[in-house]
Amino acid sequence: MFDMMIRVIEDASAVFQARDGTTSGIRRVSSVVRALDVLADPWSYLILREAFFGVRRFEDFQRNLGIARNILTERLTRLVEERVINRHAYSDRPLRFEYRLTMSGRDFYPAIVALMSWGDRWRKMPGGAPLKLYDCSTRRRLDPAVVCSVCGEVVKAEDVIYRDGPGAGVEALPDVPETRRRGSDPYLRGRPCSVANALQVIGDRWSFRIVREAFFGVRRFDDFQRNIGLARNILATRLKHLVDDGVLTRQRYTDRPPRFEYVLTEAGRDLYPSLLLFLVWGDKWRSPEAGPPIVLEHTHCGKRLQPRLISQATGNDVTAANVSYRMRYTFDPG
Repeated sequence: MFDMMIRVIEDASAVFQARDGTTSGIRRVSSVVRALDVLADPWSYLILREAFFGVRRFEDFQRNLGIARNILTERLTRLVEERVINRHAYSDRPLRFEYRLTMSGRDFYPAIVALMSWGDRWRKMPGGAPLKLYDCSTRRRLDPAVVCSVCGEVVKAEDVIYRDGPGAGVEALPDVPETRRRGSDPYLRGRPCSVANALQVIGDRWSFRIVREAFFGVRRFDDFQRNIGLARNILATRLKHLVDDGVLTRQRYTDRPPRFEYVLTEAGRDLYPSLLLFLVWGDKWRSPEAGPPIVLEHTHCGKRLQPRLISQATGNDVTAANVSYRMRYTFDPG
């Protein structure tokens, strides 16, 4: 299905690998990866989620998420440094602060909605979707989809081709906290949430990068390893989890010796809207000075692709300002 996707960004193993096979400290510039650097682990996503619910104060974040205070302090500090949230004093005696979304933080909303939609479809909860979203102007139920800004068609991965943009190149690896995949407990505390369910599958930054490479047509272990620069044991663990979670399927491509490749499943392909929206955010807020590292073309209309998340019922853009919600649960964090 993805043979139409053309990859023109070549990976030179000499650039990304040292002689001993370890990463050399640089990587290919990518707007998606730069966005993932900001949301370095699922706690950061969930802090943003609470901010979109109107949470502003440390104690409320801590109570709603059931997160340790030291971890919350670290994540809030990082999000402030990344200019996704701002810290504002709301009391002088004693001096106390609250955390408010910046413009760039609010611009993460479409990507969060896309993750929620994926969780609604592929990690269904017994009582149904815990949250219903509505277009504020019409009160109609939101049916979000990523469309081409030019022709208005829903964007499919097989209808997009890629070429180097003006910001293509390599860069030094940033100082981003390592994330480890944990059990299901920590991120599913608190409110029922399809975003949290989605993060159980692709919330750590390595898993989403593997999925990104799969959309570029990468299928084989050595190619994933070379392109991402991830240690082989960590890559093997992440690939196994993505197979177990139904995002990738493992297919034999040779018998002697037995070798396998990893192919996106239907659920995996349905992550494409989220990937595009992370790219949109990265292009806007983390592009190199020269411009975006990748330029997309929509083969359906032959024009440069500028993805938009809209409500299919109304055609309106999905933003934090024009979407309301209704909770289908009672949330009392205690």
